[in-house]
Amino acid sequence: MESLSLDCVLRQNPDQVAAEMDGALVMLNIETGQYYSLNEAANFIWNLLANPASLAEVREAMLAEFDVSPSTCEADLMRFVEVMLKDGLLQRAEPLTAKRPLP
Repeated sequence: MESLSLDCVLRQNPDQVAAEMDGALVMLNIETGQYYSLNEAANFIWNLLANPASLAEVREAMLAEFDVSPSTCEADLMRFVEVMLKDGLLQRAEPLTAKRPLP
């Protein structure tokens, strides 16, 4: 897998199933049948990645939302997205500055 940096642009895998249950977000990996339950910070990240966003943008939003040091925030963010990418729940997206072909 390519290494991650704050410049990486990610998004939710649209083929995954996620739902709120008793105030928590739970997800099902369709391919593996594995369930995930996300804590508040992970849920926040997941919601931010409903649309493509760079990890730098996600980190800045998290720093504004949570009382956490920048280094801890970045380490936790990278750890979470690595797992979600590996498990197919998140996927890489085109860089936001890339020119996309017109239809």
